[in-house]
Amino acid sequence: MPSERLFERAMLREFASMGAGVFIVLLSIMVVTSGAKLLSWAASGTVSADAVGALLGFTLLGIVPWIVSMTVFITVLWSLTRAWRDHEMAIWFSAGQPLTAWIRPTLTFAVPLALVVAMLSMGLSPWAKQKSREYREQMASRDDLSALSPGLFKESTLADRVTFIENFAGKSGAARNIFVQSTEKDGSQTVTVSAEGYLLSMPDGERTLVLQNGRRYEGTQGQVNYRIVQFTEARIRVQEPDRHEVRTSSEAAPTLDLIGSQDLDDKGELARRIASPVTTLLLALLAIPLAYVNPRVGRGFNLIVAILLFSIYLNLVSIGQSWISSGKLPSIVGIWPVHLVMTVVVWALFRLRAKPRT
Repeated sequence: MPSERLFERAMLREFASMGAGVFIVLLSIMVVTSGAKLLSWAASGTVSADAVGALLGFTLLGIVPWIVSMTVFITVLWSLTRAWRDHEMAIWFSAGQPLTAWIRPTLTFAVPLALVVAMLSMGLSPWAKQKSREYREQMASRDDLSALSPGLFKESTLADRVTFIENFAGKSGAARNIFVQSTEKDGSQTVTVSAEGYLLSMPDGERTLVLQNGRRYEGTQGQVNYRIVQFTEARIRVQEPDRHEVRTSSEAAPTLDLIGSQDLDDKGELARRIASPVTTLLLALLAIPLAYVNPRVGRGFNLIVAILLFSIYLNLVSIGQSWISSGKLPSIVGIWPVHLVMTVVVWALFRLRAKPRT
């Protein structure tokens, strides 16, 4: 008994250290990929530069359950693959220990993380997705000036005005070197340039762009009767788009709202959330027999099979959710048949790898 406890503590330390490294690597990859996408949106003016950090945080919170599940699978797989390659498993079997003896330390490591996945998928991730949607809607419904990025031409939501701001290096962060081209209802065009400007909020909520020390050119394209007006201060009303209430999608809805809902999308989303912790545990158990390394086949063969089964399992879970959402699969059945099939696969692999191959 003391030797078994010593073995379990050693394996848990290895699982913990490797799991922390795997989680950091996966999180870094998601930060880079998601951050690059958001930065490209900010560069094109789709989102404001100051919104990148918040949207990145909400995005990461939404995918953390998937990252944790994948971390558990990779950690157990790599740790036991190392034991096979270092011939520790040969000693393990020579001591009369079965492969199933690895289940206890693996579940000791995986169960707490599965509970974390359950809490995240049931609570934090939907909240983060809803906040991300709300934030995106707020960014989309902002007035035209507040959505401007320095150095970019920005077309208004009504497509009747183009605005350019060089930078915000003026006093108190005022905009400098402003260019505004607008098209009037009669077809005439107005071009306004100014050295500096700022946004003024009126008591009634209306917002006005105040331009200072500039010129206005008014006229119709193709005609020579342009009028030039030099001004010390001019004001342009900023058109604000109609605001609308943010709708909550199924993936962003609270779990309590999904329970008892008759909407098919809600039923599919609830089944997916329930499946997340179950998937984490089954992936941890699946990694134990998949870690077997056959020196005749090659060290990378087991990794290829593991990736294949991992992808098939997650795709089947996604298919089950889509079938529930489309009404092809009763919600009372849910995704449990997929888990049952994977349980049979895990049992078969344990039977296959119960003894070391020579």
